[in-house]
Amino acid sequence: MQNVTDGARVLYSLYGIVEHSGSMRGGHYAAYVKVRTPSKKLLEHISTTKNVLGLKEAMGASGGQWVYVSDAHVQMVPESRVLNAQAYLLFYERLLY
Repeated sequence: MQNVTDGARVLYSLYGIVEHSGSMRGGHYAAYVKVRTPSKKLLEHISTTKNVLGLKEAMGASGGQWVYVSDAHVQMVPESRVLNAQAYLLFYERLLY
């Protein structure tokens, strides 16, 4: 997303998505979070679990790694999965150039 204000170029970068499944009376929330520089501890945790679907694609993604978080479940996911999420909330950061 791009906007021009006072001659300055303003860009926004998506860094988080919240999904809701269920009904208005109840349900479950999960999130996708972009980690710019994954910590060694995060990479070790993910590599020791069996939930490494999309690991190779996520590692090659530019600008950071996408991570799926749901309760105690944490899994690296490819950007394609994030872009197909049923977003309830979107989180952007403003980048000035």
